[in-house]
Amino acid sequence: MDALTRLHRSLAGGDDEEWQEDDILGDTEGLCSLSPLQRLYAFAACLVAGLALMMLSLIVFARPIKFALLFTFGNIMAVGSLRNGGK
Repeated sequence: MDALTRLHRSLAGGDDEEWQEDDILGDTEGLCSLSPLQRLYAFAACLVAGLALMMLSLIVFARPIKFALLFTFGNIMAVGSLRNGGK
């Protein structure tokens, strides 16, 4: 039992028998069941794709719209790769 749940129980004044623990993510338990190796591969793929898009954006620097799109999507992919490593 985590500290936040204990605090909530103590403030609410409920007993352990009366308390029904509702988990928001209880229904989505098996949806993201990647192994650590699969997470590492996803991280590497997103990071490489993001860096490649950012490098491509520097090549088309003279065309503002192409630069903006490539640079934006490159940053989104690179930052999004960090989410693949978490659980």
